[in-house]
Order: sequence, then structure tokens, then C-alpha cells
Amino acid sequence: MPVLFTELMRLRRSLALWLVVAAPLSLAALSFLILLDRPKPVSWQIFADGTAAIWAYLMLPMAITALSVLLAQVEQAARGWDHLLALPGWRGRFFAAKVAALALLAAAMSVLLVGATMLAGLAADAVRGGMILTGELPLPHLTWLVARMWAAGSLMALLQLWVALRARSFVPPLVLGIGGTLVGVVTASAKQGVFVPWLLAVNMLSTPERATMAMSVALGGTGLLLPLMLMDLTTAERR
Repeated sequence: MPVLFTELMRLRRSLALWLVVAAPLSLAALSFLILLDRPKPVSWQIFADGTAAIWAYLMLPMAITALSVLLAQVEQAARGWDHLLALPGWRGRFFAAKVAALALLAAAMSVLLVGATMLAGLAADAVRGGMILTGELPLPHLTWLVARMWAAGSLMALLQLWVALRARSFVPPLVLGIGGTLVGVVTASAKQGVFVPWLLAVNMLSTPERATMAMSVALGGTGLLLPLMLMDLTTAERR
């Protein structure tokens, strides 16, 4: 816990917190503009699901890629690992803190996304005179959906962070994130897409069976790879 607290405090000096706020707010602003331009009314749930789909398909992978790089570069840029890994105790605690910090930042983005989406819809509906959104406010539905997307994105986040911590340069994790998102675009409608880490969050909008399979792959893969990641990072001689 002290290591995690220290990790979060150090993020105040990075762009990570700005990114946590900017990613969901920019998507909410885009949704607001789209609503203003709609010629016909749309239901609240369709609006919420559409915003969540863009989040899971594009914004979440890009934000996780950037956050993983920022988290790793705190030490990589200043060669801070030389000091941290020389301290007594289990070296893996520093890497586990990175994993926990990334999970917390992704959760914060998810909370902001839900709130900003609701506000964007209410604002657009007010501007259009209450004639653009129909039905009830889907706050419980969107909250549960985005929470599942957060959990389903855990495997992608772990892979991105692993590469970011393993490489001295920020280029490999960026290439992985861009490549993974591109693969997701190509395989989005394929049956094999349920096994692509960058598409697991999107599958929360699919059929119940496919969503369950995607969640199983995400949680099972994360549980399997997390100890392997910590073992690899604590034993690697590269810094």
C-alpha cells in the first residue's frame, strides 16, 4: 500500500492525470456535438451505448497505451529503476504498484466517462428543447456497461504495461497499442475477435454468450499473465 500511494503521488508531476480527465471529457464533448447535429430523436440507451462503443473501440485502447507509457517513463526516463530495485525487499512490489495504479486510473476514467456522458446528453437535450433524447436516463445501465468494459480491458492494459516496463524506449508500447487497435478494427466482426485483447471491452456490447466469453478471456488471461509479468520484470537484467 505505501508503494502504491507513493506511485500515485508521483503521478502529479506527469501528464497521466491530465489524460485521465481529457480522454472521457473529449468523447463526451464529441457525443454532445453529434447529438446537436442529429435530425431525429434518439433514445437515451442508444446514445449511451453508442458513446460506450466508441470508448471501448478507440478511446480506451489509446488512453491505456498512453497511460502505460507515462507510468513506465517515470522511471525509464531518469533511470530510476537503478535505485528502486537496489532497495531491500521484494522487487516485484514496485511493478505490482504500477499495475494497481493503471487499474485505478482506468477506473477513474470510466467514472468520469459515465458522468460526462450523462451531462453531455442532458446539455444537448436542453439546447434542442428537450426534443432529441427519449426514454429514461440510463445511468444504471451505462454504469454497469462501462464497469464491465473496464474489467474486460484488463488483459489489454496488462500487456501494454508489461511491454512499457520491459522496454527502455516508449516506442515498443506505442507500436503495440497502435497495432493492437488496428488488428481490432480488422477483426471486429470476426469470431476470433473475442480473443483479441484490444476487442474484449467492445464485446461487452455483443450477445450475452459472446460477452461472457470475452470477460472470461480477459479475467483468465490477466490472472495467468500477471504473475508471469512480475516474475519476468523482477528477474530481468536490463536496467
